[in-house]
Amino acid sequence: MKICLISNLFQPIERGGAEKVAQAMARGLRKAGHDVFIISTKPQGEFKQEIEDNLKIYRFRPLNIYYYLNDFKHHAIVRLLWHFFDIFNFHSYFVIKKILINEKPDLVISHCLMGIGFLLPTLIKRLKIKHFHVIHDVQLAVPSGLILKCQENNFAISGFLTNWYTKLCAKLFSGINLIISPSKWLLDFYLNKDFFKQTKTVVLTNPLQTQPFDQPKKCKQNKYLFIGQIKPHKGIQWLIDVWEKNNLMSELIIIGDGDKLIVQKQNIKVIGRKNQQEIMDQFQQIDFLIMPSLCYENSPTLIPLSFACATPLIVANIGGAGEAVNETNGFKFESKDEADFLQKLRQSMELPNAEYTKLSQNCLLQAKNYSFDTYISQILANID
Repeated sequence: MKICLISNLFQPIERGGAEKVAQAMARGLRKAGHDVFIISTKPQGEFKQEIEDNLKIYRFRPLNIYYYLNDFKHHAIVRLLWHFFDIFNFHSYFVIKKILINEKPDLVISHCLMGIGFLLPTLIKRLKIKHFHVIHDVQLAVPSGLILKCQENNFAISGFLTNWYTKLCAKLFSGINLIISPSKWLLDFYLNKDFFKQTKTVVLTNPLQTQPFDQPKKCKQNKYLFIGQIKPHKGIQWLIDVWEKNNLMSELIIIGDGDKLIVQKQNIKVIGRKNQQEIMDQFQQIDFLIMPSLCYENSPTLIPLSFACATPLIVANIGGAGEAVNETNGFKFESKDEADFLQKLRQSMELPNAEYTKLSQNCLLQAKNYSFDTYISQILANID
């Protein structure tokens, strides 16, 4: 079968977990024996067809005010105009139409389309190609893709412009054959906003993309880890402030890049962006992964990674982040609730090594639920 994957970003141009899922899907479908090609964007230059990692990739720069990854450089009014042109991006429509007509795929699987154009579901339907779409965040209902704790009802989330945008996107994405959601929370979020009324839907958790550790961890080392974008909505500055305010003596290691952090304690180490092997090495040395997000998460790819690394989690229970975490593999706390977080953190610190090892073992067992081969077979099972 010939399959086209469309993603606004694709390796090495990437921002977060959604691109990693798209990349893993491409490799998995090719491994399963399918002919796979990619359509994605690039920040500059002419339309180009290239071969990377034995995958045919079409890249082009969609015509708009700025490139998708440069949104942070522009004023809110400019971003508003950008979203309008993005929804009705006829340049992307005709570039991709030509590719699809020439390639003649049997199936299109799209991921995040913001930055490449929201007319694509209409195009694919008109070309009578089967279409699966993977939702990764709330961008079809909230242009920023972010809903912060305690700001669920502000103008940017529920104002008349956002409501108009939501209704338009619900209509544009109504003709898809299958919607794949990595979490029940995200699917319910869209269903409650009248998306996908006549569309088949399925919840498939993001697959594990690394080999699990062989053994559980035997003892604690009094070290905790944060991985992610250094942005306010990820809760990292909130976490640092709590750590310093309560004079916590455990070591906190921070991996990631982005905004500048204010750090005053020697036991808080910011070590910047790291590659996959360096991240795996850090997992060997820490007790818990902390995810203190202040925004509604979908299904973070860090969760199955932490399970594979035999590392229990302490997770803010917001959105779909807490769906896979329970008392057998970690702790959940209410996002932005310092008292609740400190209670769970102290519970983790007071765990005897035997109980900690049991949590670690349960994480490895949980990692089996994220089989990459099973994920691909479940997707293909939905092809009639």
